[in-house]
Amino acid sequence: MSRQKFYNWLDNNRLRYLRWQNNHLPGSVVLIFIALILGILTGAVAAVVKRLVGLLNSLVLMGYHDGELDYMLLLWPLVGIVLTSIYQRYVVRGSVAQGTKIVRETINSGNPRMKPFIAFNSIIGCSLTMGFGASGGTEGPTALAGSAIAGGVSRWFSLPSKWQMLMVAIGAGAGISAIFKSPMGGVLFTLEVLQMQLTTLSVLALIIACMFASATAYALSDFTFDIEFWRQMPIDPSTLGWVALLGLFCGLYSIYYTYTKNRSQTLFMKIRNPWLGALATGLVLSVSIFLFPSLFGEGFVVIESMVNGSHYSFAEQGILSEFHGTYLIIIGIAVTLLLKGILVAAAYSNGGVSGDFVPTFFAGALAGFLFGLCCKQWFDVEIPIWYFALIGMGCVMAGTVHAPLMSIFILCETTNTYGYIFAYIIAISVSYATVKIITPKSWYPGTGHDDIMALMESDKDLSIKSKV
Repeated sequence: MSRQKFYNWLDNNRLRYLRWQNNHLPGSVVLIFIALILGILTGAVAAVVKRLVGLLNSLVLMGYHDGELDYMLLLWPLVGIVLTSIYQRYVVRGSVAQGTKIVRETINSGNPRMKPFIAFNSIIGCSLTMGFGASGGTEGPTALAGSAIAGGVSRWFSLPSKWQMLMVAIGAGAGISAIFKSPMGGVLFTLEVLQMQLTTLSVLALIIACMFASATAYALSDFTFDIEFWRQMPIDPSTLGWVALLGLFCGLYSIYYTYTKNRSQTLFMKIRNPWLGALATGLVLSVSIFLFPSLFGEGFVVIESMVNGSHYSFAEQGILSEFHGTYLIIIGIAVTLLLKGILVAAAYSNGGVSGDFVPTFFAGALAGFLFGLCCKQWFDVEIPIWYFALIGMGCVMAGTVHAPLMSIFILCETTNTYGYIFAYIIAISVSYATVKIITPKSWYPGTGHDDIMALMESDKDLSIKSKV
């Protein structure tokens, strides 16, 4: 059978199915079925991205041992950025660098049509960037891939344009839920960050897509989480004051992180020559990761060691490998935190493709660990340091992404720690409030997302007002 005959056969059978669908299935059933398919496909994409990145990471780090300098780290992140830049320039002939921003622009344009190959291009671009060690995340490209899949599937089923647009947002939420293996995190990403106003039926479709995406990614990753957390501690009311102070510290750091990330991206993007831009961002990544290997990749290994009470994977690497002592560890973690926002911007400016949600988890774990270490060293606080590292992840995510509800549920589901939700609520609320009080006009630039302004706009739409 020739290619054209195959396409004609496929199109004829599609039309035959659509006629049967219109005659026998209610629209709500079709929508739920599409959401289920979307969830499975997006979960599979997330698993593929993770496998490709993990495979490349293993090859790049082959022969590397803690306690020694790896001079190849001066090369690999640069190679990844240059290869991704070549791929986007000559294969994609466009940019898939900031997935959540592209999704938001698609929604704002009112045109739900996304090229199906965006999903494939996003996967390859992210795998090259993150596989060679750039300091970023895989969630943004996966969200973009989920949206592209959603657009293609909804067009195949001939959904109305309005529902195609909703499915683009639902696909992005499914991508987030698959990467974090957090169904509620994906749901709240769509509602809180993309700010889609959904009906009961569309919310149900969103929940189903996110549940199946998370479950599929979980099953395809051998039923494991990226962060295996095995410590437990009962909630002690006497510790909540320190938890609130941690939220304040993380809120202040979130302001610094956001400023340096945005400022660095602006400076990187001013480099007009794309090859000079790729070299500049690649060199910044390579030198920083060589000095502090904990900045390599997504950093889940470092996060896992922090929240489980060990700083071995940080203190025994890079320029710290020859030194010992708590104060040197404090200085090393502080420098890493100062660099993180700059490196995240470098990972998706001028050539790279990565996300910026996972990096906030990494920065939050280090910020919480640093806070706990200082409290123990200077104030003789007996609260475990890992406890602060665990809580700090959600605090920095909430303060930088401006999505406190999403941050709470992603933290709970990613680490399987719903038992700590009361402490999470206190710390994340303080962190978020600190950011909004000190920088009330700040927003998440990835989607132009300002939650307070969105609430004010929604309030204008209410037809019933309280009478005073």
